[in-house]
This record gives sequence, structure tokens and C-alpha cells, in this order.
Amino acid sequence: MTEIPVSQVDLTPSWFTQAIGDGAQCTAVDTCAIGVGVGLVGQLFACDLTWSSGGAPTRVIAKLASEGEESRFVATVLNMYGREFGFYQEVSPHTSLAHPHCFYAAHDAATQDAVLLLEDLRGRGYQIDQIVGASLDEAEPALRSIARLHAEWWENPRLLTYPWLKKLSDDPYPGAVQMAVGAGWPVIQEYMGDLIDPRVRAFGDGFVEQIPAIFSKLCEGPLTLAHADWRLDNLFFTGDDAMPVIAVDWQLIDRSVGPRDVAYLVTQSLEVSSAAEYRAALDVYLDELAAAGVQADPDWAWEMYRQAVRFGFVYAVVAGGSLTVADERHHELCRVLTRRCITAMDALEVYDLAL
Repeated sequence: MTEIPVSQVDLTPSWFTQAIGDGAQCTAVDTCAIGVGVGLVGQLFACDLTWSSGGAPTRVIAKLASEGEESRFVATVLNMYGREFGFYQEVSPHTSLAHPHCFYAAHDAATQDAVLLLEDLRGRGYQIDQIVGASLDEAEPALRSIARLHAEWWENPRLLTYPWLKKLSDDPYPGAVQMAVGAGWPVIQEYMGDLIDPRVRAFGDGFVEQIPAIFSKLCEGPLTLAHADWRLDNLFFTGDDAMPVIAVDWQLIDRSVGPRDVAYLVTQSLEVSSAAEYRAALDVYLDELAAAGVQADPDWAWEMYRQAVRFGFVYAVVAGGSLTVADERHHELCRVLTRRCITAMDALEVYDLAL
């Protein structure tokens, strides 16, 4: 078995020869760290490879487990590396939504060391900076793409064949998120207090206790495969109607209700503010879902969507409070996430929803 690299220095010509050489010898490797400041729980490197003969890829993206103790702990508790390994090894062959080709994957459940060698998507599409955000029109391909993914996995019995693919409400997710939100909420109040009015403060003070019930609500069904990190930094837009979006970062996939991914995109990535615009985003999703053969109850979808908007506050608090990094872009992104979440919660009046 090829040893799993744990840092950039382990990405040697010899290692690449063993992993993907297929008879060819890798004679040189040039690596460059990428993905800093985008909420990545791991290490990402662009690797240019020189080979003794043709056939092997000349550029790959190497994704390794985090070297940081805090990030590694979070990823271990949530099985983030195991989930992404499972996606590429077991789920991706049955998923029509475009994603990078995986040349090699390895995961050690005991140590949580992990590596993926992924297709370089340069030239395959463009990204929209999540800090800048997208309009509803710009985000429409992402809304339609997630609807197509959900439709093919809607109540699909294959979902139950992957023991590692848990429901959002399964242990250890609610308890782990409660801990992270509890740690992050004081930090958010300290550094982003100008965004937090008395109503938001009161909501945040009681949010930790609500998390298990919100998680359960978002798993009442019907369930589908949720990407669970459906935001601009993880999406490449192609301009091709047949394959409008290529999605990366499958570390958080789970089984939950479809509108949860829609609300996540809206609260994390869209620059909208009116209740009508938020409703229109859900309508685009439901229209595409119906076109793909799934007729979701619109009243159920609206309720789940609003519950998921409230749930979205989790990400603002955790990203800004307990997964901070010494990177200016990360801090700017956390501030944007907090503002967008609060704007959505205000517009859709979700603070006092019944659970």
C-alpha cells in the first residue's frame, strides 16, 4: 500500500510514481499551496508533474488532511476525510453532477491521514468570489444543478448502503456542532458586534440548545444526498447548459432534506435582501426538481427552507469563531457570512419558528 503523505514534503516524485505512475516514472514535482482563506479543513496543493513517458497526468490537485491540530480534530470528529473518500470511491460513479476526476484516493480511518489526487479544473470553468457574492441570476445554474443532484438521490435506497453516510441528525454531528457554536458565539459577538442587534443577540444566546431539534427537523424527510457545503468557493461555472456547474469539496455530504442546500447557498453566497428574492431562489430549485421528476410539496419545501435558513447561522458562528486562521481573506469571508445570514433571517422571519 502506498504511504499516505501528510505534508508537502511527502509529495515526491517517488510517491507520485507509486500512486499514479502506472508504469511511468515521475522525475520531477513542482508544488504550490492553494486554497488559503476559503474555509478549507486540510491542505491543498497544485502539483506540476514531469514523467519519463506519456499517459500520466501532468498536473493534479493534491488534497491532504490538515496539519493543524484544531482543524484535524474537527475533521476527525465529523469524519470529513472519510466522507470525501467515500464520495469519490463509492458515490461519485452514481452521480451525474460534474465533479473533478479523482486519480487516486486513500484514507486511514485510524490516523485520519488522507489524500486525494484530483483533476485540475483550470480552463473548465470560472468561479465567483464568495466575498463578492452572486445575484440570483448568476446563481441560477447552481440552484438548478443542486436540484438535479437531489432528484437522482431523492429517497434513493442506495443512500442506505453506505454506512459512513449518516443523517445530519445522527451522532456525533449535533453534539459536535453544539460545542463549536458554544465556543464561537462569544468570539462572533466580540469581533462582529456591529452586525448583531438585540434580536440576533437573543437568538444567538439560545441557539446552542436549539441545534439538536433543528438538525432533527431537517431530517424529517424525504431525504436526499446533501452536498452540505454548496457555496460559491466550491463551484466552477462552465456556461454549458448540459453541465453548468462542477462541484468540489465533498467533505460534508450527508442525508438530509433538499431545501437545506438551497438555504445554504442563499445565506452564504448570494447578495440578495428581499423576501421575494429568497422565495424566488427556492422556486427556481423546485421548478428544476419537478423537471427532473420530483414533485416536492411546496408548503413542506418552504418550511424546510426557512428552518434551514435559521440553521445557516451555524456556519457563520463556527467559521468566525472556532475555525479562524491567520488570513485576512478568511476574516473578511466570515464577516460576509455573518451579515448575509442575519439578512436572510430578518427577511424570512425565522427567529421564532416552531420545531
